[in-house]
Amino acid sequence: MALMKYSTKITLFSSYFDLNDRLTAKGVLSIFQDVASIHAEEIGVGYLTMLQKNLYWVLSRVKFDILKMPTPYSNVIVETWPQEKGKIDFDRDMRILSEDGEVLVIASSKWCVIDTIARRLQRTDGVNYLGEVIPDKNYEDKFAKIMLPDIQPVQKFTHIVRFSDLDHNKHMNNTNYANLVLSAIENKVYTHFEINFVNECVLNDQICVMHIKDNNKEYVKGVCEGQTAFLAYTC
Repeated sequence: MALMKYSTKITLFSSYFDLNDRLTAKGVLSIFQDVASIHAEEIGVGYLTMLQKNLYWVLSRVKFDILKMPTPYSNVIVETWPQEKGKIDFDRDMRILSEDGEVLVIASSKWCVIDTIARRLQRTDGVNYLGEVIPDKNYEDKFAKIMLPDIQPVQKFTHIVRFSDLDHNKHMNNTNYANLVLSAIENKVYTHFEINFVNECVLNDQICVMHIKDNNKEYVKGVCEGQTAFLAYTC
């Protein structure tokens, strides 16, 4: 049985970087989303295959660390692979490496499966990979819920979910939340990024984006219709 690991070479175009030529959170999440989608098709759990079962993937948590900042237009190797599935969720890791094999970025994510009709969380029993799981992990620690410090948040702005924010699940795509976080922290330099997606946001929803600074950590909270939409922090 083949090992479940996907690897591809890509060019980091300028659209992945900010005005200071730093790789953006949206850039990292976009790369992660793209390679994960391609690999999911290869191992039998891609978008169309899942849709035939009235299921779709939802990202619940993701984090990454920039170990060495890549440069615009550099060629890199991107690797991704899933971990052993849990009872209600699936973990997947990613690495971005230089052409010489130096690790530049490590990332990990947690995914859930939702029923397209009831839009409810489903167990993992009916989702099976085609291949053998490899034991590699980028992080030894398990994902933990982001806990905000006991500091009064400052409201930064309100974002209205527009058509351009949506993906084919008809909710705001995970990569677009990254831009809200970076706008809230005013693009301060960071090497660690982490976000928990709590409640989905759909067309015309208004997200109130709030910010907390606690020493070297910057926390961001999004509230929609009185409920927490996402929690994030950078450092």
